[in-house]
Amino acid sequence: MEIKFQKEYLADIYQGTIKKYKEYKSNKPLVVQYIKVIDKLKSITKKEQLYQIKSLRYEKLTGDLKGYSAVAVNMQYRIIFTEVASSSDELTIDIFEIEELSKHYEN
Repeated sequence: MEIKFQKEYLADIYQGTIKKYKEYKSNKPLVVQYIKVIDKLKSITKKEQLYQIKSLRYEKLTGDLKGYSAVAVNMQYRIIFTEVASSSDELTIDIFEIEELSKHYEN
């Protein structure tokens, strides 16, 4: 599984370089959980596995975010991403393009 980060801060947080991101620097449990979720996403080979890992709380988004999917990092944060399907098998996901780490339901 390949994961592409659309925003630099998402890759930086995953790699542990959070010094310039005040919100995440002071929230170590969030960073640890974010890394765990990304690692779970990397291990997935088929779309069905997103549903099987209940802790991810995978969902297809609707409304303004139609076309995106989300998984939970914790009760407050979620990772919003797009799924890019493999050309050989529609059920296999080659690339997750991580769009953002957002506070759930925040305006």
